[in-house]
Amino acid sequence: MSFRATFHFDIRPQWEEAIREGRKGVDARPNIQPYADVKKGDVLRYHSLRVEVLGIHAYPGLNDLLQAEGFRQVVPEAQDIHQALAVLLEEFHHLEPPHGVLALKIRPLPK
Repeated sequence: MSFRATFHFDIRPQWEEAIREGRKGVDARPNIQPYADVKKGDVLRYHSLRVEVLGIHAYPGLNDLLQAEGFRQVVPEAQDIHQALAVLLEEFHHLEPPHGVLALKIRPLPK
């Protein structure tokens, strides 16, 4: 499979490890550029990990994303959906993104 593009994004170190271990399979991002430019098959590069984008789904808000994708796939350390929402709101600077959010379904690539 040939990849379309490579994007470099920041992510919490514990989430990078959770992706590597298979505990996190969804990267939530605001529906704005450059995140809105990501397509299925693209590669995301974090600090020390590369992942392939398997699919993308847009949601109107963070709660919708967490319910549909499963909060533990997005915020694996959360005990419940409310804690996951609080963590994501912190990531999004305490604001719901006005254009919605993207669920980037990902899988780690070999080094």
